[in-house]
Parts: sequence; C-alpha cells; structure tokens
Amino acid sequence: MNKKRNIANLLMLALVIFNFSCSNSDDGTITVNLEDFEATLDENPTIGQSIGTIQTNGGTATNFSIASQTPLGALSIDSASGELTIANASLFNFEANSTITATVTVDNATNSSAVIINLNDLFESSVPGNTNTEFVVGQDAYVTHKAYLLVDDATMDGEYDRAFTFVFTDGDIVEDVTDEIAFETTTTVFSKVTCNLFAVSPTLDQTPFFTWDPQSNPNGFVSIIMDGHNFSQYGITNFSSANTIGGQTFGQPNGGTSHNHTALPYGDSSNGNLFTINARTFDLNTMTGTIDCSYSYLDDNGATVTGVYVGPYEILTAF
Repeated sequence: MNKKRNIANLLMLALVIFNFSCSNSDDGTITVNLEDFEATLDENPTIGQSIGTIQTNGGTATNFSIASQTPLGALSIDSASGELTIANASLFNFEANSTITATVTVDNATNSSAVIINLNDLFESSVPGNTNTEFVVGQDAYVTHKAYLLVDDATMDGEYDRAFTFVFTDGDIVEDVTDEIAFETTTTVFSKVTCNLFAVSPTLDQTPFFTWDPQSNPNGFVSIIMDGHNFSQYGITNFSSANTIGGQTFGQPNGGTSHNHTALPYGDSSNGNLFTINARTFDLNTMTGTIDCSYSYLDDNGATVTGVYVGPYEILTAF
C-alpha cells in the first residue's frame, strides 16, 4: 500500500516539475510573449495622451522599454504597465509623419512588439495661431462655431454662379424661400460676408465659386474684395416669422445690436473690406466643405469687424 502511495507521489512531483520547467526559463524567470500593437488617432494630440497598452501572454512582463522608434522621441512607455503615451506632440503631424512606428521589448520576453500608429489627417489652418472661430468688434469677441455657404443656382442647371455668401454663427441655419435663410432661435450671434467674383476680381471673371482653387495662387491664398451686404449681429434675443422645422424653431433675427456694413462700390478696397481664403475643400454630393478664412470690413457705425473661421461648413442654395 505504501509502495503504491509513494509511486503516486513521485508521479505528482514529476508532473509539477515538468509544468514548472515549461513555464520558466532555465534561470527560473517567467517568460512571456508580447503582442503587436496598432492604433489610429487624430494628428496633433497632447503631450502625455494615452495611446494604449502593450498586451502580453504567459505571465507578467518585466521592464517595458522602447528599443527603437520612428520618428525618434515620439513615444514614451511606462516600464511597469506597458502603456504608450505621447512624448513629443509636434511629431504627430500627418503632413510630416502619417505613421509612427516603434519596437517594444521587455526583459523576460522571447519576442518584441511591433508598434504602428496611424494618424488621421485633420483640416488645419495655414496661418500659425489661427485656430479661432470668432469675429471681433472693438474689444469684444463673439464665437461662431458653425459656418454656412449660400450659393445661387437660379437657372437650376447645377452651375452655381459667381456670387456667394458665408454666414458664421453659433446656431443652425435652414433655407428659407421667403427670406433666403432662417436662423435657429437659439442663435445669439452671426456675421455675414458676401462676395461676387465677377464684379470684384478680374482674375476670377467668369469663374464659378466651385471651379477655382485658392491654392493655385502663387501666394497660396486669394483675397476677394467684398461687395456689400456684409453685417454682423450679436445679443440676439427676438425672432420674427418663426416656423418649426424638424423639431427646431427657425426665424429672422430682430433686436439685438446690429452692425451693418455700408455697401462699397465694386472693386473698392480702401476700407479694407477683404475676404481672404487660405484653403478650401467642398463636396457637392454631401453639400459640405471645409474652409480656412479671415475677413475684415467696416460697419456703418465706423467700427471695424474682423473675423476668422477654420473648420467645416454646410452648403445651402439659398438665393
């Protein structure tokens, strides 16, 4: 009986020793396997932003480290947890580095982890520091985080003419047959800029808005002299001709403080009434686009209105 028990104990001991030897290296250290890592994030992140954590199989990893990375200095890693973070945010620029790569190792792994970080290209301002969406009257700034492009297809032939208007606002806008556009009644501010390429720019004569490219200009931008009908309002509290559309109420702003630009003769830039487009995209299938622009005009109270908008816009055939 004791002999059988001893044989059983020996077999169990052998099994334990076998399992232990399979999960440890010769020196007794637990050996792990590193998984490859891939992620996608927007360009221009912040320093210290978490990207993700290197995963392991087979036990606890010891001392994560970055063996190599391209570009150099882009990433940091927590030696204990394997969490990857942004070390140099300026290197996460799609135009310079669309992909960040690295190789991660640990002391007790038989392999390394291949790291690939793909960057999303975001629409950016071409003017350094030009990141606001606002207009300024005197010392007061008014945020306009939405933009709408109003264009005319009066002939219904799909060829939009050379006149266009941009409206920068803090609320939604819909097309209005009677008044061209209607503002959502939560709107408090807006600035409206109108241009006519035929009248104000000989170089753009006979050129519809959607067929010219501001990047074709040798200076990389185009400045257009605005032809009047430019004005801004802020402190809007009342609306007339209100209608409910899709659960939202839209109407025509009245009241508030209005700054109306006195229309200038075509081609007159003496008062600095310019609309400058640094970059622009558009999609006539989705009726959306992106724009990087700035504008300046004089209102009828003698105050200069300056504005900037960098971001998406919606296209409305509002004329």
